[in-house]
Amino acid sequence: MALFLSTYVNKIDKKGRVSVPARFRAVLAGKGFDSVVLFPTIDGNAIDACGMDVMERLLEKMGGFDPLSEDRESYADALMSDAIELTIDGDGRITIPLEMLEGAGISTQCAFVGRGDAFQIWEPQAFEVRKKEARARAASKRKASAGVDHD
Repeated sequence: MALFLSTYVNKIDKKGRVSVPARFRAVLAGKGFDSVVLFPTIDGNAIDACGMDVMERLLEKMGGFDPLSEDRESYADALMSDAIELTIDGDGRITIPLEMLEGAGISTQCAFVGRGDAFQIWEPQAFEVRKKEARARAASKRKASAGVDHD
């Protein structure tokens, strides 16, 4: 199974187009997609990106909720209402809507960050901060669990 791995930083051109990393395009194409689905992260600090297969799995999970429940409504509003499907052009680019870029604090460059079955699009410096925080949390948890194992 092909996965979205690694981090790539690409420039956004004056028309708002950005090249999707070749590796990520290959993963999408391997799944039979010539497009990508984008939607703001729940925190609003980045853009989630995936193939339609991941969106279908999200919809299946939402189907487990009572159709009239507030939880289902919240997930539908948070995930599906802002999601857009963008076709990847012949040069491997997409045009991310300006309001989505601005919402994530992205202007001239963006970092494509692999997350296994999906990826995220970040403002590069913001992602570096996030990555350092994530590593510190992981190291702290490792130390805490190592201390528990030895007692």
